[in-house]
Amino acid sequence: MENVQIIFYFLIISITAGIFSTWIYLLFFMIKSLRQTPRLERIKNIKNNNFPKLSIIVPARNEEIYIRKCIDSLVKQDYPDFEIILVNDESSDKTLEIMHEYKRSNVTIQVVNVNQAGDDWIGKNWACYQGYLKSNGNLLLFTDADSYHSENTMSLAVQNLNHYRLDAITIMPRLICNDFFTQVTLPLLTTFLHTSFSPLKVNDAKSKVGYFFGSYFIIKRNTYEKIGSHAAVKHEIIEDGALGKKVKEENFKMKMLRGESYVHAIWARNSSELFKAIDRIVIPIFKENRVKSTLLSLGLFFLLIFPFVTFFLSLTLCVIFPNVVHFVMLLLTGSILFILLLTNLIQLSNTLFLNKIYSLGIILGTIIIVSRFFSRLVISNRKSIIKWRDRLYKIS
Repeated sequence: MENVQIIFYFLIISITAGIFSTWIYLLFFMIKSLRQTPRLERIKNIKNNNFPKLSIIVPARNEEIYIRKCIDSLVKQDYPDFEIILVNDESSDKTLEIMHEYKRSNVTIQVVNVNQAGDDWIGKNWACYQGYLKSNGNLLLFTDADSYHSENTMSLAVQNLNHYRLDAITIMPRLICNDFFTQVTLPLLTTFLHTSFSPLKVNDAKSKVGYFFGSYFIIKRNTYEKIGSHAAVKHEIIEDGALGKKVKEENFKMKMLRGESYVHAIWARNSSELFKAIDRIVIPIFKENRVKSTLLSLGLFFLLIFPFVTFFLSLTLCVIFPNVVHFVMLLLTGSILFILLLTNLIQLSNTLFLNKIYSLGIILGTIIIVSRFFSRLVISNRKSIIKWRDRLYKIS
C-alpha cells in the first residue's frame, strides 16, 4: 500500500513539474514575442516610397451596428490612391442600405451585393473573392466590417511593405471585448496565439508558420492570384489564417507587425459569439486529426484545470496531513497559478488594454476553454456543423 502511495505521489509531482515547465516556456516565449515583434511605424529615410493603387475589400454580413465606424475610418485614410469595395453578404439587416448611403456620397466606394455560392464555399471566402473580382488595385487590403483604423494605418503598412520588399503584411490589432466572459477568456487565448502563431515564427523566413489577421492584411495582387486567391481556401472556416499559411508555404515574403494603436477589431460581440469563435478554432482541428485533437484537449485540461484542482487538494492535505510531499505539491501548483495569473496580467496590459481586475476571472476563463474543447470532442463524433453569423456550415 505504501509503495502504491509513493508511485501515486511521484506521478502527480512529475505531471505538476511538467506543467510548471510548460508554463515557464509559454511565459518567456510570450514575453520574447511581445518585446521582439516589430511595430507598425513610419520608415525613416525610405528609398522606395511608391504608393500603388490599393483596393480595400470589406465583406459584411449583418453589420449595421459596426459598419459605419469602419467605413468612416477607411474614407479618412491619408493614402493617395485607393478604392473601397463593400461586399454585402446576404445581410438581413440595414447593412446594404448603409453601404449605398456611403456610395452616393463617395465616388471611391463600390457596393457589391452577392449571394452565397453554396456548400463549396464557407465563411466569408466567397464575399472576399467577389470583392477581388471587382477590384483593380495592385494591392489588396482585406479588412472586417467590425474593425476600424487610424487614418495613417494604410500608408504606414504600405511603407513597411515597400521597405522590407514584402509580398504581404498583416497587422496585429487591438482586440475589443464587449462582454465579461470574453474579457476573462481572451487573455488565455491570446497567450496560446502568441506561441502557436507568434510573429517571431511568421517573420522567420525559415519557418513555415504563416498567419493573417482577418481584421487587416495587405497582399500584392499577383501574389494573391499565384496562391489561388480565396478560392484556394474556400473550405476553411478560418480563411485568413489558411491564406496566410499558403503565402508562407509557397515561399512568398510576409511580415506580421504589432499595430494595436492603429487597428481595432471586435473579437466576440457577446458570450454566444465567444463560444462560436472557439468552435471555429476547435472543429477544423478535430476534423483534421482525431488523435491530435484528443491529445490537445487533454493537454489543455492539464495546463488549465489540473493546477487549480491540485492546488486546492494540496492545500487541504497540508492543513490536515502536513508533510514535505504535500508542501512540495502546494509550492509547485501555487507557482503554476502565479504564472497563469502573470501571463493574464501581461496580456491584459500589453495587448488587450483591459482593466487588470479581469485577471481574477482566470478560473472561469480556463473552464470555458476546456469545457468547449471537450464538448466539441464529443459532438464532433456525430456532426461537424458550426453556426457562424447566422449561417450553418458543414466542416469537411
